[in-house]
Amino acid sequence: MPRNEKTMKYFTRYSKFYLISADNPDDKICWRVEATDSISTRGILELTAVEYYANETEDDIEKGLVKANVKKIEPEDNIGTKIIGDTFIKPKGEYDFYINSMKPGQWYTKERTTGTISLTPYVNEQGYQAVKVRWNTSYSG
Repeated sequence: MPRNEKTMKYFTRYSKFYLISADNPDDKICWRVEATDSISTRGILELTAVEYYANETEDDIEKGLVKANVKKIEPEDNIGTKIIGDTFIKPKGEYDFYINSMKPGQWYTKERTTGTISLTPYVNEQGYQAVKVRWNTSYSG
């Protein structure tokens, strides 16, 4: 293929592309670049590529386009909301956690932790939703 700015930018190591057969347009094969050579022949970009797996979620296989179905996800309004507290707790200790938001919420644990952790919700002095957490078993986690 011609060696130009566009091909040099797109065809880098591990980039994917589809080749569509001229005889059978329904035959679309995904390839992945293993190596490029832009210096052996002046004006030509040579590729070494191997057949690769098509990504049915991200690629538009019908059109032969890589990452055509990727949509940007806009962050939600509460992106600044997070849980404040210790990242590691010891057995039989009591720890305070709170959410830095005035929005009402509910504290809960996953079903595997039921009985090993006790939660006591309250509103702290800053007005944030808070919870006292106690690890009730004798092993850490």
